[in-house]
Amino acid sequence: MEKNADFLAKLPFKKGWVHCVGVGGIGVSALAQLLLEGNYKVSGSDLEANSNTRAVTNVGGVVGVGHDRKNLPPEPCTGAIISAAVDLKNVEVAELLRQGVLTLRRGEFLGELCGCYRRPVLVAGSHGKSSISAMLGWILRKSGVDAGLLVGAHYNDHNFPYAKLGDGDILIAEADESDGTIALLKGYLAVINNIDGDHAWNREQKTEQEMCFRRYAAAADLTMYVDSADTRRVLGDLPNCRALEAGYLQQLSSMAPERFAGYERSNAAVAMIAAEYLGIAFDQSAALLQDYPGIERRQCETYRAPDDRIIVLEDYAHHPTELAASLELLRERYAKYQLVVVFQPHRYQRLQFYFDDFVRILSAKDLQVKVVPVFSAWSPVLIDGMDHTDLVRAINAAGGNAEVYDKDYNLMAADLAETAQNSAGAVLIALIGAGDVNLLSSQLSDIFTNRRQGG
Repeated sequence: MEKNADFLAKLPFKKGWVHCVGVGGIGVSALAQLLLEGNYKVSGSDLEANSNTRAVTNVGGVVGVGHDRKNLPPEPCTGAIISAAVDLKNVEVAELLRQGVLTLRRGEFLGELCGCYRRPVLVAGSHGKSSISAMLGWILRKSGVDAGLLVGAHYNDHNFPYAKLGDGDILIAEADESDGTIALLKGYLAVINNIDGDHAWNREQKTEQEMCFRRYAAAADLTMYVDSADTRRVLGDLPNCRALEAGYLQQLSSMAPERFAGYERSNAAVAMIAAEYLGIAFDQSAALLQDYPGIERRQCETYRAPDDRIIVLEDYAHHPTELAASLELLRERYAKYQLVVVFQPHRYQRLQFYFDDFVRILSAKDLQVKVVPVFSAWSPVLIDGMDHTDLVRAINAAGGNAEVYDKDYNLMAADLAETAQNSAGAVLIALIGAGDVNLLSSQLSDIFTNRRQGG
């Protein structure tokens, strides 16, 4: 049965075909699924097929692999959505523009979409926004609220959607600051977990990004922000902003599931506060979070040996603040394990800008560090810039234990498996980064499983 999606009539795209370039990204993929549920027809493309493109095709989208004009639908498009990673010179985008099709960036379209819902709830912050929006979406939908969802990660329970149309009342959406489009969003409730200058490579860019957060916060009916020196400096004088102070968050975090640790408890507290504003009592939220499955690549175990001696874990940390918090949580949760960290720097600009911070964090005496080549994320290689080999040299010069790890991933997985199985004690292999380092995870699981079964 088709869902009544009349509230989408406010969108600038009429019903018909919408083409999505970069639909393999989680953000555009989620928008594509929401439009399909709203009775639009969706086509799209990306360089490779992945779990996000499959999620779109599973609900009726038509997705091409590679970029080609042939990926455009057979009928004229009423609109197009393009990822922030897609260049305007892309052959499909160029053709759409030549045809006069209204073409919006992901964040621009999200701004239009928010205007269709009575109570858009937008979750922002340099760190933690995916986790908080996922927890909040879980609480609301598990409590029976037909909230729209646009979460920036897959739930570990794949039966629970990261993209959902909802009934037109509440939309829970992640607000990404990386391309500046966050300043175009207006929420019924805006949440800001932190402001930490990620995606800013100099003082001018950092100031510009802070102003985007400020415009985003000022536009909302109410903005709740986690109190810190930076959030207070940027937002403290805005009359519609409410600071969530440390003592209050700590009090509420005690209601989080016992298995939560470190920053997970603070994230849960923020989600419960937002849910309470939307009518869900704290004790109900806490009870629903007991079954919260988490989201992919956030402290996510992907393999655990039957005797618990070897664990493989993925984490998305790619900024120094995230990396330090991730390692702190690992030390708390896996205190008896030797930590083998496979770290993939994300963007050459980020590595260079935060080089000393990465060295300080990764030179800790309790870490065995293997650094894979930088994941460029479609950004240019810096001339005379830092790369993964420079990071390894600096870590070792600071007294750490690091090695360059630039083999084929199959060889890396085999080497990591030998390291773990020859260790005298329990080993945690942590695959950390926002690029493709997580591909090692399934390879390691296969190796350990096959060896256990005598294969």
